[in-house]
Amino acid sequence: MKFNLGGNQYIEFATDVAGLEDIARVKPSKFFIPQWFKHMKETINQPASPDGSSPGRFERSGDTAKKHTSGTVKRCPAIIDLISEGFIIPMWCDFLLQNDGRILEWDNKNFPYGIEYHNTAQIYNWPLKKNDFPEGVKFNNPWRIYTPPGYSVMFTQPTYQFENRFTVLPGIVETDSYHHINFPTIVHTKKDIIIERGTPFIQVIPFKRDDWDFKVGQMTEEQKYLDTTHKTHLSTKFKNAYRSITSSFKNS
Repeated sequence: MKFNLGGNQYIEFATDVAGLEDIARVKPSKFFIPQWFKHMKETINQPASPDGSSPGRFERSGDTAKKHTSGTVKRCPAIIDLISEGFIIPMWCDFLLQNDGRILEWDNKNFPYGIEYHNTAQIYNWPLKKNDFPEGVKFNNPWRIYTPPGYSVMFTQPTYQFENRFTVLPGIVETDSYHHINFPTIVHTKKDIIIERGTPFIQVIPFKRDDWDFKVGQMTEEQKYLDTTHKTHLSTKFKNAYRSITSSFKNS
């Protein structure tokens, strides 16, 4: 599977497991939007105020609320851009994990990629919580990831899915030269865990490596003017003010 990164640049996910690309396909993150976010309403209906105080004596609902009131976090472009960025590797098979605090057993119906461990000596100073399994659990990944020269990938547990049974540890890998990445994980519960095939498991965010210089100091007069202009822009539109700023910058 290849996905375009712009121009002639592609990221590729390849596996040696026959049929995996059909039953647990890697897809852009926009296909794995969290259910709570999908079902959240975008608008906030504002009831009429009997005494005429804010927001006023008239109710704002329906199309009026949609176009002319503040929205829920479903309108937040920062969240939208993050949860839809990059690609999702879904769990490739059903996994059963059983942890009694000393031993962790697992079963994945003999799928060829299973689990290894980082022993306690490798994570001896890790701030584990009471029910955490004391070794790192490493999920062996059936996918190889290839990016163009100069491109790396950031791996992280999919954001805003609110998974609390385990945490996949984030990291960055230079996938233009190294392609097989496994996923260290901390298990947080002694209850049985079943991670079903298709569960959003890893978010893959490719980026171009670069060396950055940086400055720390006072804003210039030009930066102050731009900051004030952006604040004015945001305060004079009910909806899509941020997108209109960013789109005008891209088109300038």
